[in-house]
Amino acid sequence: MADTSWVPVASAGVGAVIALAGTMVAGVRADRAQRSRDRESERLATYVDFAAAIHDAHSALRDVVRTVANAEERSIAAGQALQDSKVYSTRERLLMSATIEMAKASESVFFALVAIRDAVRSGTELSGTAYHDAYHAYADAIWKFRIAARQELSQRPIAPADLNRISWSEREECPVCGRTVASV
Repeated sequence: MADTSWVPVASAGVGAVIALAGTMVAGVRADRAQRSRDRESERLATYVDFAAAIHDAHSALRDVVRTVANAEERSIAAGQALQDSKVYSTRERLLMSATIEMAKASESVFFALVAIRDAVRSGTELSGTAYHDAYHAYADAIWKFRIAARQELSQRPIAPADLNRISWSEREECPVCGRTVASV
């Protein structure tokens, strides 16, 4: 008869190796899932930061229109409004981390804001045609950005009617558009 006293020791050793391997695999999976959640959380924070920077820049541009009359100073102040809002740096973070859908939506909002900046630089008033037309494109683009973010976060789609609106562009309730439509 062969000596089998080593079998329990070997069985325990094999069991320990299997348990250790299982623990390591579970740890790797948990770490991967945590990294994925962290990346999603960072993207969401970047989207919110971008939307806030866009909002701050738009508000600052409106203030420039209301407070700066000199053409040269207005042009400088309009450019500074975008710088101070951190829209450029936030846009860069977003373009590096966003999905393609979010990158496209963010670029639409960004360039709509740039059109407002350019209208402000040109000397428009808030009731002027240049600001007016740029604003409606901006309003539509910012809502499309929000909707894309909701979709990426697996939230239900939202429609203008859900928020008691006719459209995202706000043209239907615009006093300038109303005057334009009435005068035609």
